[in-house]
Amino acid sequence: MTRMKRSSSSDEGFAATVAIGIVACQWWIMDELRVPSRWAGPALATALAGALLFLWLLPGGRAGRLTALRIVLVGVLVLSNVINLVALGAQAFFHAPPGALELLFTGVILWVMNVLVFGLVYWVLDCGGPEARMHGGRVVRDFVFPQHKDTDNSPNGWKLSFGDYLYLAFTGAVAFGPTDVQPYTLRAKAAMTVEGALALATLGVIIARAVSLAGP
Repeated sequence: MTRMKRSSSSDEGFAATVAIGIVACQWWIMDELRVPSRWAGPALATALAGALLFLWLLPGGRAGRLTALRIVLVGVLVLSNVINLVALGAQAFFHAPPGALELLFTGVILWVMNVLVFGLVYWVLDCGGPEARMHGGRVVRDFVFPQHKDTDNSPNGWKLSFGDYLYLAFTGAVAFGPTDVQPYTLRAKAAMTVEGALALATLGVIIARAVSLAGP
């Protein structure tokens, strides 16, 4: 049990570090894109991250509140990513566009942020959250990984970690859909649909526009 708690704490620490990095990037990118009320989203996300850290450090009786705050936080991060993408598209197609390299760099940063944000979404979403997965019991899996079905070839003592959800988010952003990890619930399918749409818009529209700007 002690080993399981230590593993869970490490996993939550990894997820928290990623969330803080995303919020820091959003402060920068919203200012760079001159998004209206650009401070609102990052400020709300910063406050939510601070509240999550405070609750995480408190002993016992916090699982429900942690889950609720995580859901709100990832919702804010997804919405901020959508706003950033719309702002970048408007800048690229309807206003005086920046240089091709600057536009390409910003588009790649948005794509990476999309992967990281949806890694958090899947981590929070699957089986009701990390606490539900840690305590076990009968849970409904939102995502079925290969290790769930092929237990003979799974590593000894394999447990889902935040890295698995980052991998899921990366493959979803590259392939625009599921690969070896299968979504089993409607909410999982909806989340992957949104991620794929954002990734497609970023790579297929914004970067294509940057390439055209680089032409003669």
